This record gives sequence, structure tokens and C-alpha cells, in this order.
Amino acid sequence: MDNFFRKQLYVWVYDKIKSNPKKFGGDFSNSLIMYEYLIEFYANENISQLEPQLMSILSTVSRIKNKLLKKNPHFDFRTKYKPKESKN
Repeated sequence: MDNFFRKQLYVWVYDKIKSNPKKFGGDFSNSLIMYEYLIEFYANENISQLEPQLMSILSTVSRIKNKLLKKNPHFDFRTKYKPKESKN
């Protein structure tokens, strides 16, 4: 994945979280944001038409979301799945 595309994903994920922090920053936000990505960019595709590389992109979207929530705690509404604070 090139840097330009990764930056676009960061912007897209940030905008999604900002648009609805309780939905995309909550405990079940990983599946919700990956689903939203599929709906927005692949709505007219059949599941059998999707490339396996897309699963890697979905994982990246999830990781970006977690990083952005860590950097922006005001968007983080996780309770059950909130990562523990490190003591370093």
C-alpha cells in the first residue's frame, strides 16, 4: 500500500469517526467502520467479485481507527474494549 493511499485512508477514517464518534469510536466500531468502508466504496459489488487485497485494506482501516482513537481520546467511547494505558 503506497503512502498516498494510506494518507487518504487516515483522512477517511478520521472523518468517519468525527461524523459519529459514538458509533465509530465505540466498542463495536471495528466491524462498523469496516462495513461502512465496504458500503461506501463497494456497494455495487458482489462479495465474490471483491479482491482478497481488500481484506488487507479493511484491516488497515481498523488499525488506523484504533490509532486515531488513541490520539483523539475525546472520540473514544469504548468501555469494554478500550486498551489499557501503558505506564511508560
